[in-house]
Amino acid sequence: MSNGRIGVVYLTDGRRDDLTYASTVALGLNHKRPLDIHIVQSGFHARPPASVEGFLQSSGHRLAVHALPAADNMRKGHGHITATAFAKVDAIASISDQHEIVCYLDNDTLAMRPLDLMVAAPAHCPLAAVPDLSISTGLDNRAFFHNCEKHGLERRYFNSGLLVIDVARWRDSGIADRYAAAISAHESFCPYWDGSCVHLDQCLFNMAACGEWETLPICFNVQKSAFQTRFWDNALIRHYTGREKFLPSRAYRADKQERSLLHRISLACPDLGIRTAPSFMGLPYWANRIRRKAPRSTISGLIEEHLAS
Repeated sequence: MSNGRIGVVYLTDGRRDDLTYASTVALGLNHKRPLDIHIVQSGFHARPPASVEGFLQSSGHRLAVHALPAADNMRKGHGHITATAFAKVDAIASISDQHEIVCYLDNDTLAMRPLDLMVAAPAHCPLAAVPDLSISTGLDNRAFFHNCEKHGLERRYFNSGLLVIDVARWRDSGIADRYAAAISAHESFCPYWDGSCVHLDQCLFNMAACGEWETLPICFNVQKSAFQTRFWDNALIRHYTGREKFLPSRAYRADKQERSLLHRISLACPDLGIRTAPSFMGLPYWANRIRRKAPRSTISGLIEEHLAS
């Protein structure tokens, strides 16, 4: 039965729980109303750091830990994305009896400034999400629009690092069942890529949703493809896609906002062992911004074009 609070769920296999707990603390620092935060652990069980539990409780939030069986070893990951990604649907289901609204978040996300996830709750559809900024713009997949037309798919395509779900509509929609049914077929053929695919669960979610999703403002999930653009600067939530995450902190990729937030997290939860660069280390970031002028301009233009379409 719903307790009236938003349920936020993270899924982890324990490999990068430095990210998981830093992300939960950032959310606790910046969310405008009390949350129930659920850490779903795939194939293991461990208590969160004491300081994380203490901080979230003192801030009015609640933290719970749940266990799922280990991911199916027959399913293979790709690069930094592990087979655990397939268990997102199970992680969502494990807490859905407790909430009317559930927000799934990848652990490589950081809430950068005050926000309210209730504002992102879908009004009419099973879920709300943000477009994938590198795929739906054609940056990573030049044939994306052609493949969508070829296989009868919508050109809209969301990033699965943030999913805001209306639980009742989600259950009635059949998305979870369609996701499970499509896993085997997708391993050999992805219609978005017209062949093999490295995006694992994300294409599956888009296929299973069948267009039944509401588009959120980009600020709720600004993926790292928009790094150093105005979208990155103004993000409510940054999503550190790719191999390089926000930890360990690196001067060339951490701006003033990020350094300040990581410093606040380190003060709230010292046992996380987060080290932040001193303020003068903004110089490498500035130099990196100059070096990346061309790719930054390219993705900015593609996003602006996408928003205008």
